[in-house]
Amino acid sequence: MIVCLLALLLAAAPAITPWIERDGTSLVLSAPLDRLFDADLLRRLRSGLTTTLRLQVWIEGHDETTVYGATWRVARIRWDLWEEHLTAIIDTPEGSRTDRYDDVPAFARGFARLEGLPIARGVAQDDHLYRVRIRMEINPLSDEQLARMRSWLVLPGAPSALDPMGSGLLGSFVRFFDNLKPGVAERTLVVEGHPFRGDRLPYVRR
Repeated sequence: MIVCLLALLLAAAPAITPWIERDGTSLVLSAPLDRLFDADLLRRLRSGLTTTLRLQVWIEGHDETTVYGATWRVARIRWDLWEEHLTAIIDTPEGSRTDRYDDVPAFARGFARLEGLPIARGVAQDDHLYRVRIRMEINPLSDEQLARMRSWLVLPGAPSALDPMGSGLLGSFVRFFDNLKPGVAERTLVVEGHPFRGDRLPYVRR
């Protein structure tokens, strides 16, 4: 059961084609990432439970692991069932802010909007091949959360509270947390752009 659960953590994203343009030696990215918000995710965001989304975008060499540019954003979202609005705390490399949205689709459009985003600087205009990679994690597990869960298991009374009918469930539960690693998420959506050459890009229109 645990193996099946972990196998479902990684999901293919809908077909999305990132659009790359050149602005001098910088590369500029646009991508319709609101398509990542499928019916299941929208339903999760309307549940009233706090949800964390971590979006990472980077450009790397097609046949190497060198990263030429990257950005990220993290949102902690909660839909207020009584007031019927969504509050999101959004962290980016530029800082943190708190936004309020009237509905979930409005948040999805704002969070996933990548329009003319400078993503890499100092990229030569030559025949080198590059690729865009995008990863969005839903409720990723951090080092701090994992440590907190494991410390709870060793508290006095935790085993009996967790498994009042025997040791079978507790053993499975402990093995489950032992197998979890930081970075594991409830769902992970991955987008991989097509390879492109540094000298065959359209220029940003002014």
